[in-house]
Amino acid sequence: MTTSTIKEHFEAEAHEFDSIIVKIIPYYDQMIQALIDSIQFDTFDKIRIIDLGCGTGTIAKRLADKFPNSKIVCLDIASKMIEIAKYKLQDHNNTEFIVGDFSKIDFHEQFDVVVSSLALHHIQTDNEKKEFYSKIYTILTNSGQFINADVVLATTDYQQAINMSRWIDYMNKSVSMEEIMNKWIPGHKTEDRPSKLMDQLKWLEEIGFKNIDVLWKYYNFSVYGGMKE
Repeated sequence: MTTSTIKEHFEAEAHEFDSIIVKIIPYYDQMIQALIDSIQFDTFDKIRIIDLGCGTGTIAKRLADKFPNSKIVCLDIASKMIEIAKYKLQDHNNTEFIVGDFSKIDFHEQFDVVVSSLALHHIQTDNEKKEFYSKIYTILTNSGQFINADVVLATTDYQQAINMSRWIDYMNKSVSMEEIMNKWIPGHKTEDRPSKLMDQLKWLEEIGFKNIDVLWKYYNFSVYGGMKE
């Protein structure tokens, strides 16, 4: 397979995934930008970053562009996603790629920044999420940051119903109602295990995170996190 063929293959795969995500995740670019903007390090700092559930490397690429001297670790359970991420980050010299389940990996190094996007809601239970947030806390350096962009639950059933309705309205701008009701909503109900945003903020505080904040929110999607120390 020639280099140009490989390039076309990766671009086609990435385009398919990346074009879908902007149709089903409201204001995806705004959400990601909020995550990137919140990282409180100088552009040329030699920081260590890990992206948990990196997907096709969209966030990692933007982190690499903002922090050119950073070491970035991309971790995802899907090898195909990792291959696309490798292509996107080919110009960033200090990148490590790991195929694996982030919830089961024991980390033996520390990071200045831990980020995740649309991944941690797959952790099955609230207790398991809280335990994983504790693990994130332990691998952060002093003054390190954790930022998560994810689907969340509202505090009340009423608001949750509104959130779901607005999500469907957003998807319906570019996706048929039939596809939404037969594919995306059933998939969300069977595969996703989001937790209440307010509960997660409390967990972060109990674990010891400081400067906890909600950095961006659109109904049932949010960017939030905190710092160590």
